[in-house]
Amino acid sequence: MDVMVATARSPVQGGRRVPSSKSLHQRALFLAALSERDTRLEAGDARPGDDVRRLRAALQALGPRWIDGALGASRERVEVDLGLGATGFRYAMAAATLRPAGATTLVRGQPGLLRRPHAVLRRALGTLGGHVRRRHSGAMRVIGGGVQGRPLTVRADVSSQYASALLLLAPRIGGLELTLVDRPVSRPYLELTLSVLEAFGVPVEATGLDGPGACIRVSEAAPRLDVFPIEADASCGAPWWAAAVLTGGEAWIEDLPADTRQADAALLPVLERMGAAVDAGPGGSALVRGPKRLVAPGDVDLVDASDLVPVVGVLAAAAEGETRIHGAGHVQHKESDRLRTVAGGICALGGHAEVDGTDVVIRGGGLTGGQVDVAGDHRIALAFGVLGLRVPGVLLRGAEAVDKSYPSFLDELAAAAG
Repeated sequence: MDVMVATARSPVQGGRRVPSSKSLHQRALFLAALSERDTRLEAGDARPGDDVRRLRAALQALGPRWIDGALGASRERVEVDLGLGATGFRYAMAAATLRPAGATTLVRGQPGLLRRPHAVLRRALGTLGGHVRRRHSGAMRVIGGGVQGRPLTVRADVSSQYASALLLLAPRIGGLELTLVDRPVSRPYLELTLSVLEAFGVPVEATGLDGPGACIRVSEAAPRLDVFPIEADASCGAPWWAAAVLTGGEAWIEDLPADTRQADAALLPVLERMGAAVDAGPGGSALVRGPKRLVAPGDVDLVDASDLVPVVGVLAAAAEGETRIHGAGHVQHKESDRLRTVAGGICALGGHAEVDGTDVVIRGGGLTGGQVDVAGDHRIALAFGVLGLRVPGVLLRGAEAVDKSYPSFLDELAAAAG
């Protein structure tokens, strides 16, 4: 679906209600499935994205609850389809090993997801005694039973999702001691995993997360929690903060506290470096006010918040000066190669951007409009969508990709234009 973005007739103003945090929601779904009693997930009124919906359906098919030492009681063959959701795919792989012994699960998804790297998790599950085999298509055939906790070492330089999947599995396999070979990328996501485990009553201990050799211990426990409130998604809120900055307006995200531990809150100090004001907003939120003059932030390290690459990229393209985004080379393995997709989108709009190794270098100015192929990547569609509020003539090709995380975004974008 191609969408021509309307430029904003006036500055973006006011609070925005976005879907609940995809990261928190998916972790809570996993642990709720490992519980012997119901957990109510309070996720607000906004419709969740495709990733959350598919993981919820997959866990329902696998279990949907802990019964007599296993996830569910059925040994029937099950197929689950995670679409393009890498987090859900990896969580479903791990959860399927907890089904009754001999129960077979085929964990599949769209071709773009199946091409992404999953071998680290597959091998780790095998080391723990699991039976996981990759089919020629890239789908994973998992046979339940056999998984037991033991000391385990995994890589963390490509994704933190492998470690998170193993840690969420840990309370039902006798506990786990996990050592990370490298400095973990996207460290805040690991910290979110630990915080959700603790919320469900699972003891955790972590040392050295800011460098290589980090050690995380999760104890054996029965996850249990009556109610888990889920705050708004900072990754979906970030484009609206950017929209306020690009149009000289102001915005805050409802149900997202300014002190959130979500990784994409790291955009706020970057916006301040670009000239925006960030103040206390309604309900403890962060209120972002756009500057009169938007300046480049210089060097921006996004090793811990790589989902911000597209948003920071479009802001830099509209700012005065040069920006270098570094520390996020691992986003080459996301829904698209985000370094090249961002640089290509900026150039398609008349701007100046290039990939330099694992960095993106952007020289602001020169934007004239044009066609941006979002390459099936929801983060690209969100970022270039809000850029279109400022730059006339931005056409998003494949804009339906936003359904992955933010189904109502295109309607809200049109309403924001006025």
